Amino acid sequence: MNMKRVAIIMRSKNEQPYVRAALENLLLQTYSCYNLYNVDSGSTDGTLEVVKVFSESVKKISSDSYVPGTVLNEMIEQCDEDIIVFLNADAIPQNIDWLKNLLKPILDQEVDATFSRQLARQDAHFIVKYDYSRAYRKSDDTDDDYKAFSAVACAFKREVWESVKFYADGYAEDLVWATQCHRSGFKFQYVHNAVVEHSHNYEIKSLFRKKFRHGIVYYRLKMLKPSVFRQFYYCSREVARDLLKSFQKLNIKTIPYNILYRITIHLAVYRGVKIAANRKEAEL
Repeated sequence: MNMKRVAIIMRSKNEQPYVRAALENLLLQTYSCYNLYNVDSGSTDGTLEVVKVFSESVKKISSDSYVPGTVLNEMIEQCDEDIIVFLNADAIPQNIDWLKNLLKPILDQEVDATFSRQLARQDAHFIVKYDYSRAYRKSDDTDDDYKAFSAVACAFKREVWESVKFYADGYAEDLVWATQCHRSGFKFQYVHNAVVEHSHNYEIKSLFRKKFRHGIVYYRLKMLKPSVFRQFYYCSREVARDLLKSFQKLNIKTIPYNILYRITIHLAVYRGVKIAANRKEAEL
């Protein structure tokens, strides 16, 4: 595999205690031909001071001005490398070949974009670990890989971004971008042996807000239409599956939270889709 200089763009905001481990493990990578660029949106916990030890290219913005797609587009515009890598400041590479493995399908001209396997942290909730184990399974079928694409740890050719810029009208920017790229004919690959540790234990209110935004995007991408019956069916099916897994793993005490977690996701998605549909109707 030929080494080609790549740009690693890292977003950060209050990423302690993970940021130092992420940067130290990045420094140990066998693929060392990269430039590191950081954008920090108002860290107050010492994250920025840690980042400055590892990177000479640090851009500071206010938290109020942070719009994911806009920030990503601006950061890519400010570098000139032909391959772009995203690595969140709280995503910790799990071996020294993470970057090499992530880049190999692109450098071998097999695909246009790749993304990493994410391992839930040790302190992740049971339901979070279960979702991650389902989302990041090894598979030889790559046709639908783009559906699981995450900007937490990924790589892609600059020419892909030049054709399709990141969605800058809200959140779920990686979901929108991957879907639009797929519709434009670009090929994505999930790289199971490019592993980072990354997960969040969202509070229920934060989880609702995140999935509500996703619901809006699902409607805009014509991936979902508002249907309370369909959403109830999906929710019921997943709650039943979660219950079975809890019993299998003897994690009975997690069941009440698991049910609340799953209902929150589906209620939030439905509300987002419904509101987006109502707004569309009002515009007509």
